[in-house]
Amino acid sequence: MIGRKSFLIILSKIGSAGLAFIGLFFMTRYLGADVYGSVSWAMAFVATFNSLADLGFGAAHVKRVSEGKDIDDCVSTYSILKIVLTAVMVISVLASILIWASFTGEWYSSTTYEVIVLFILYYVFYDIAGIATATFDAKVETASTQLSVFMDPIVRIPLVVFVSINRMSTVHLAYAYVLAGLAVAIVSLVLLSRKKLYFCRPTLIKSYLAFAFPIALVSVMGAISGNADRLLIGLFWSDAQVGYYTASQSFLGLFAVIGTAVSTLAFPTFSKFHAEGKLEEIREKTRAAERYISMLSMPIVALILLFPKEIALVVLGSLFESSAGPLRFLAVSMLLNLLNGVYASQINAVNRPDISAKLTLLSLAVNLSLLAIFIPTSIFGVEMLGLSATGAAIANMIGVAVLFVATRLIATRLTGTTSNPRILIHILAGVVTGIGLLGLANFWTITRWFDLIGYGLISVGIFGVVLYALRELKTQDIKFFMSVINPKEMKEYISSEFKRKK
Repeated sequence: MIGRKSFLIILSKIGSAGLAFIGLFFMTRYLGADVYGSVSWAMAFVATFNSLADLGFGAAHVKRVSEGKDIDDCVSTYSILKIVLTAVMVISVLASILIWASFTGEWYSSTTYEVIVLFILYYVFYDIAGIATATFDAKVETASTQLSVFMDPIVRIPLVVFVSINRMSTVHLAYAYVLAGLAVAIVSLVLLSRKKLYFCRPTLIKSYLAFAFPIALVSVMGAISGNADRLLIGLFWSDAQVGYYTASQSFLGLFAVIGTAVSTLAFPTFSKFHAEGKLEEIREKTRAAERYISMLSMPIVALILLFPKEIALVVLGSLFESSAGPLRFLAVSMLLNLLNGVYASQINAVNRPDISAKLTLLSLAVNLSLLAIFIPTSIFGVEMLGLSATGAAIANMIGVAVLFVATRLIATRLTGTTSNPRILIHILAGVVTGIGLLGLANFWTITRWFDLIGYGLISVGIFGVVLYALRELKTQDIKFFMSVINPKEMKEYISSEFKRKK
């Protein structure tokens, strides 16, 4: 069932990413990299403050619901907390703009200010929707969550295409995001209302605070670390450079859904196992998830590492050739994050949010230090590397590698989970695949979409054959994958979930 739920998340995420690429296609060809970069920067700016609307209470809600606490009390408690925190987020963003202007004497342009306000509204809708989607995640009702979030691209992308073709302004583009956020909020709350929940006097606020307090700082630090790259690129370089970097991230996001799907389900599943004292189950599921994630992602990363320029030109267009630089390094970061996600899920699942806080602090310190070295040409007269978007990608890769090692060490200490040594076989298969692709490049150049698709299929084929020859890919693995993607069984699962009322 976990495999099928993971695959449903992957389908939803791939569908969302696919639609997002359609929007990206039209934006880059009709509006340009500057517009795409300016929207990306505004989103990063507001997203940084939006961490105040969570502060670890989302994880607390998932934890308490998955532990079997009264669902009415949980939703009531979380709703009150979420509304208050969202108000704090809105006030903080507006206050930061005023403080910046008072200290520097520089005001944002009217367009930038309007776009920021619109993205505040966009995140408010998402925060409200989070009351429902966190509840669905806690109850592992994957179909409900994915239907809710999938409304975003369904509504946004047609609007983005319309705005782009008509060469409308950045403000109009921001409105497309706002309407999409509204759609997500409406659908998620409607689905939640089907459960016939009753709002009652919240009695779990102290319980939520006890869990969330140690990781409140984690939420803020994580948001800063996750958005600092785009913010600093925009501060020291240009909106176009932000666009090149974000375009690379968007492309890789299509494949990062593999780890996101598994990690989303791992937290409540591991939490349940921990409550039942089943540490061996946690270890087994973690190694199995890591193995399958590696099988799916390794051949993709090998292709990106070898041909970043060709991929940037084919996927993103000639105006985004400069995305090739960050693309290669971000691909390595993606692979490490994919392999590490399920290990990171263990930490909160075993009630150690304090360790999550320390890891996030480590990540933030390393990330900000490296970004300051690699992105700008100078800071306060001190010469830096000035590598712009590519420098941000290199800094990101190093920071992820540090976090990768630290998380594995902690998982070993907490649950006795060690890395699966058979991943080394996957690395060997990846190297063999890369050699094969380099040989293929001598007489077949990637210049069109079908060239890239052909290379992808060949990469997966070589990788699979090597694994099978080394007895790492077995018949039962193939049967497992086929079972997970079985349309009939997926339909039955979705139907059964939506029939449940509470």
